[in-house]
Amino acid sequence: MANDLTKDRILTERGRPEVSVLASTVLSFLSDKGDEGAQTIRTSVVQKLVEAVLKPGTFDPEALLDSLRDRRINSEQVVDIYIPQAASDLGQMWVDDTISFASVTIASARLQGLLTFLVPPWSATLSDVSYGPNVLLVLQGNDSHTLGPHVATAQLRRAGASVRILFGARDETILKAVAEDDYDMVLFSGSRPDALASIAKLVIRIREGISTPPSLVLGGIVLELEDHVKEKTDVDLVTNDVKIALKLCEKGKSKGRSSAT
Repeated sequence: MANDLTKDRILTERGRPEVSVLASTVLSFLSDKGDEGAQTIRTSVVQKLVEAVLKPGTFDPEALLDSLRDRRINSEQVVDIYIPQAASDLGQMWVDDTISFASVTIASARLQGLLTFLVPPWSATLSDVSYGPNVLLVLQGNDSHTLGPHVATAQLRRAGASVRILFGARDETILKAVAEDDYDMVLFSGSRPDALASIAKLVIRIREGISTPPSLVLGGIVLELEDHVKEKTDVDLVTNDVKIALKLCEKGKSKGRSSAT
C-alpha cells in the first residue's frame, strides 16, 4: 500500500520530474550493483555521502572522493552502489518532507558531478576501440532524470563501450545519428510513462528507415511505474541491467559478423 502511494505521488507531482525520479526506490538507470553489492553496502558510507551533498556552501567533490577512498571504497563501488543508494535516500527524505525541493535538486546535481571525477572518457580506457560496442543513449526533452543515465554511461564506458548521449534531441536528429553512425545499440532512458508513445514512434521510424537497425533497448524508472512497457514500445529489450543490455548488443554484433561471412 505504501509503495502504491509513493507511485501515485510520483505520477501526480506537477512540473518537478527530477524530484519525482529521486522519490523512487529504484533510482539508477540500468543499475548494475547486483546482489553482492547490495549485501556489502556500508550504511555509514551512504550517510557520509548524503551529508556531504546536502551540506550548505562550497562542495569539494575531490576531497569527498579522497575521504571515501580512505575508507577503502573504490570508484566502481561509488558509481554502482553508493551514488544510486544516496540518491534513493535523498528521494525518501523528500517523500518524508525532511528536505526541500531545492536541496534535493542541488544534492542530485552534486552526485552527478562526482561521476566526472570517477570515470575517464571512454577512448582513454579502451585498448582497441574497434571492438567496443557503440551505444547511443537517448533522453527525452521533458525528462529531467539525468543522474541514472549518467551512472549507466559510466558503467557502459567502464565495460568498454563508446557512449554518445542525446538529450532532448528532435526525432530527425536521432534518426540522422543512427543512420550515419554505426551504432550497435540505442538505449532509451525513460522516467515518465507519458513518454512511451513518442519512444514507440521513434522505434518504428528507426526500423523503417535503417536497413539493419541496431538493438533497441529501454530502461529507467518507467519500468517501475508502468506495466507492459515492452509491448507498448516494441523495443527489443527492457532492462535495468547493463550486463543484460550488453549481452543483447553482443548477440547483434555476432549476427552481423555471421551475415557478413
